[in-house]
Amino acid sequence: PSRPAKATAPKVALQARGGGEYDVSDADIQNFYSALLTGNGGEPKKGTVLAELVVKFFHGEFMSSGFRRYSGQWKGPPPGTIGKLDIEVAMIGLKEQMKKPVLVTKGGVGYGVDERQKVVDDGKGWVWLAAEMSPGGLALEILQSVPYGKRALLVAKQSNTEELFNSVNWDVAMQNVEKTFGGPQIKQAEISSAARCPQDLQRRFSGRGVLSFRPESHRNAAFE
Repeated sequence: PSRPAKATAPKVALQARGGGEYDVSDADIQNFYSALLTGNGGEPKKGTVLAELVVKFFHGEFMSSGFRRYSGQWKGPPPGTIGKLDIEVAMIGLKEQMKKPVLVTKGGVGYGVDERQKVVDDGKGWVWLAAEMSPGGLALEILQSVPYGKRALLVAKQSNTEELFNSVNWDVAMQNVEKTFGGPQIKQAEISSAARCPQDLQRRFSGRGVLSFRPESHRNAAFE
């Protein structure tokens, strides 16, 4: 059976230049956002891939030159392991960066466009948390433009990020880890495996395993 045709009006308003089936309309973004606002806020659950990604990439110090990850002992509980106390600290960092990001990855325009065409801010008023697979594993990025071809996890209104965090549904966000936004769906066995076995992810967390920070993938918006 043929697919139902998508409404064209939002795409005209978006003026997407990526072309074709991977265009993301304003309505698509609003629907993505609305689906996230079906929870009770708080933090992602301890032991989930999403919680440990947030700790990995937001528990530390953000500077114009890059991100300095926390290197002390995890508070747990129990002490020495990633726990609720560490997630709470990381969530403070995530909220600060969603509200006023220091390191911003370029995006927007469309899927598969030349890097030189991508922009720091597409002017739509949204801020995104997205994940991208690389040979080193999943890396989290903040964008102020549509994250075409990435795994969009969260999106918030730049002018009111509290609205997202007050009602975010972390189960929906976790499901987004498996999905490509504005691009072809590519199944990553490593993500599925990590989602099923978060303890294994934690064992490799402090080494050179599944996750690695890639500061070269970020841009400081203040210097663009």
